[in-house]
Amino acid sequence: MRITLAPALRAGAAGLIAAVVLAVSSWVGAPASAVTTRPGLMTAVSQLGKWGGLDGVYRIAYTTTDAQGAVVRASGIVRLPSGPRPDGGWPVVSWAHGTSGLGQNCGLADSADLIRGTAPTIDDLNRAGYAVVATDYIGLSPKSPGPHPYLQTRSEATAVIDIVRAARSLFVGLSQTWAVGGSSQGGQAALGAGHLVERYAPDLDFRGTVALAPASNFEDVVPLLRPGMRLPKVTAGSLAAILAGMSSHQHDVDIESYLSPLGKRVIAEVSTACGPEWEGILDGARPGDLLSKPLGDNVFRSAIRDYMTIPTSDYAQPIMIVQGLRDTTVPLPLTWALLAGFRSAGTDYDFATINAGHSDLRERGGVKKAIEFLDEVTSER
Repeated sequence: MRITLAPALRAGAAGLIAAVVLAVSSWVGAPASAVTTRPGLMTAVSQLGKWGGLDGVYRIAYTTTDAQGAVVRASGIVRLPSGPRPDGGWPVVSWAHGTSGLGQNCGLADSADLIRGTAPTIDDLNRAGYAVVATDYIGLSPKSPGPHPYLQTRSEATAVIDIVRAARSLFVGLSQTWAVGGSSQGGQAALGAGHLVERYAPDLDFRGTVALAPASNFEDVVPLLRPGMRLPKVTAGSLAAILAGMSSHQHDVDIESYLSPLGKRVIAEVSTACGPEWEGILDGARPGDLLSKPLGDNVFRSAIRDYMTIPTSDYAQPIMIVQGLRDTTVPLPLTWALLAGFRSAGTDYDFATINAGHSDLRERGGVKKAIEFLDEVTSER
C-alpha cells in the first residue's frame, strides 16, 4: 500500500498534524496481500480524536512477524508532542502496555481499562519531548490473528520494533533515534525488543530499554503447579492466559492434555476475552482446578521457556529496571532472579526500587525514573 500523506507533511509539526487530520477521516486499510510482503509496513491509519482525554492520537495498522517468522498484521497508536519539531526530529519511545486480555477487542483503541491506564504515561512522555508509538501486540485488534500470544517474548518484541518502522514511514517528524519502555507485560516486551533489535532492525538508531516491573521468571514458577494446589484465586487468570496463548501459538506442546474439563472451558473463553472478564469466567476457580496433571514434565518446561523467557545476554544498549517494593503481581524475588541472570551473563543494568505496588508503580515515580533514563540515553552521542 502506498500512503501519500508524507510529502505533504514536510513543512513541520503543524503541517504534519493538519495534513493527517484532513487526509485521514476514517480507518483506511491496505489489501490483504499487503500482509504477505515484509514487516514494518504501514497498512492503515485513522485519527481517534479524543482518546483517554488526549487529542492528536492516531491509530495505525502495520505488519510485523510472529514467533515463527510469518508476516502478520498488528495495530497500535501514535502521538506526537506539541510545539515545534526539534532539529533531526522527535526522538521516539515505543511504549509497551501491560496485560489487557487476549481478544481482538482488547487493544489500545477498544479497551477502556487499557486506555485509562496507558494515556497518562503517553502524555508524560509527550510532555518530556518524545514521540510515542504504542503497539497492541499481535491478536489484540481486528484483523490481527488471535488469540493474542500472551507473554510470548519474541512476538511482543517484533511488534514493539515494527511499529517504529511503520510510524516513521508516515510521520516524517520522527527521528531515527528511539528507545523502548514498558510496564508489567510491557516490561517483558521491552526487554525482548532490546535484546532483538540489533539483529532485527539494525537500520534504526536504538538507544536503550527501560522496564517497569517486567513479568519475568514465570517460566520457572508455572511448572511447579499441579492439580489441587490451593493458590490464591487471583493467580488463576494469569495462568489461564499463559496456557491459552501457548495452546494457540506454542506448537511443541499439547496444552489441552494438561487441562481438566473446567480448564478446557476456561482456556477457550479466556482466549477471546479481555482482562476484566477473566474473574467472571473463572468463577472462583483456583490454578490447580484448571489442571488434570502436573505441569512439571520436561516437555512443558522446555516449551514454556522457549515461549516466554527474557534473554539475559547480548544486549547492546543500556537497560534500566524499576521495581515496586510492595508488588505482589510481579514480586520482587522474581525481579531479583532476573537481575541475577543479567549479572551471571555479564549484562550491565541500572536498577531502582520505589515504595509502590504493581498498579501504582508508574504514578509513584516509575514513569519519572523512566524519563530520566530515556533523557540520558537519547541525548548521548
